[in-house]
Amino acid sequence: MGARLVYAKVIDRERYIVNHRGKVHPGLENLVQLREEPGVAAAFLVLRGWGEDHGTFTEQWRIESPGGVVVYESSPREIHSPTNAHIEKLEDEVADAKFEYAATYTLAFTLNEDVVARVNFPVELAPNPNGG
Repeated sequence: MGARLVYAKVIDRERYIVNHRGKVHPGLENLVQLREEPGVAAAFLVLRGWGEDHGTFTEQWRIESPGGVVVYESSPREIHSPTNAHIEKLEDEVADAKFEYAATYTLAFTLNEDVVARVNFPVELAPNPNGG
């Protein structure tokens, strides 16, 4: 398997659209927000780019708690990569992931069922808009 993870970001959907105008750039922070613990996170995006592959592979990702428990898992996705070098950009929106507590979680990527990359990201309690 010649695919290489070029970038991966896990970011609050609203923050990405409003603060970053929907653009991936160096320094883009990873962040998922909870309104309460435990609770369902505000909608967030899993953005990634795969490069240097020629052919077809199956990609899947999962979110793991600090203790290694799978919190959320994507459906498998078959990727057809052309023979010329480029970055295959993928995006998933997650609106129903439940987290037990705020902490640093891990996003694990698999290609053809082999874990090939891991990315850590914070899950934080969102500030209370009412100040209380």
